[in-house]
Amino acid sequence: MIFAVALLIASIRPGLRRWRRIAEERRGLIAILLATLAFASLTVFVRLASDAGATIPTILTGRFTIAAVVLWVLVARSGHARVGRRTIAIGLLLGAGAYSVESMLFLDAVARLNAPLAALLMYTYPAIVTVGAVALRRERLSLRRAAALGLASTGTVLVLVAGGAARVDVAGIVLALGAAVAYAAYILAADSVMRRAEPLVLAALVCSGAAVGCAGAGAASGQLSLGFDETGWIWVVAVALTSTVFAIGAFLTGVARLGASRASILSTFEPLLTVGLAFVVFGTQLAPAQMAGGALVLAGALVLQLRLPRRTVA
Repeated sequence: MIFAVALLIASIRPGLRRWRRIAEERRGLIAILLATLAFASLTVFVRLASDAGATIPTILTGRFTIAAVVLWVLVARSGHARVGRRTIAIGLLLGAGAYSVESMLFLDAVARLNAPLAALLMYTYPAIVTVGAVALRRERLSLRRAAALGLASTGTVLVLVAGGAARVDVAGIVLALGAAVAYAAYILAADSVMRRAEPLVLAALVCSGAAVGCAGAGAASGQLSLGFDETGWIWVVAVALTSTVFAIGAFLTGVARLGASRASILSTFEPLLTVGLAFVVFGTQLAPAQMAGGALVLAGALVLQLRLPRRTVA
């Protein structure tokens, strides 16, 4: 009898392990989708905050300040508070420099264009990272990378040509592509740090640096102001907690369950969610040719994404 029970348990155990693995993967999938949706909601919350009278530098300063405080609390509770001085310096500089510049350029582009178009142009950054990595001799230009660059370039041209017929703001296009270049520079500069530092610690450092950078830029331009409707603070807090802290936490949870590669592939759908949210909330639409161009840009990003580190903050 005991032998029969032991044999039954031994036969059931592999099946239980398989079901646990499937359950973990499902939780990881849900976490990544929620993270991607949270990242995509950034432009919606920023537009609502802007409608309440908040300026872009003020929104970003509030976003990164609140997010940094919450992230440092999470870092302290996780037990990963110890970090080297060099990592601290690099993380703060990355936030104050490339990341704050990228954030301001991107949101200025959203204000001039629209969220879907700006998001699609922003997603040329994987191709730009590849060009930069090849130029710096960190990678070789393989057939796969060349094909991905071709897809992304063709898609970008199609988006811009189709947008010309719709009277797209040229300055907005320059800002969006400038944001992609700035984010690519951030990834290339942070590549070695991302491999050494805990993701949550790096996110806290970058947000701290970005808060200082955005506050400085806002003060210098005279656009840092708290004179806006109280409802604007609701959306600023939503940007900080939903599109930054929650998005980062959910993504890291998904990575832990699915692995970085699968999580990166799933996160490629962020611009599509941005398009969907902009349509549902504001009724914003893209021309069919722009959507086709966007599909090519995303296809190029999808081909490259397996080798790219995913953003720790959006």
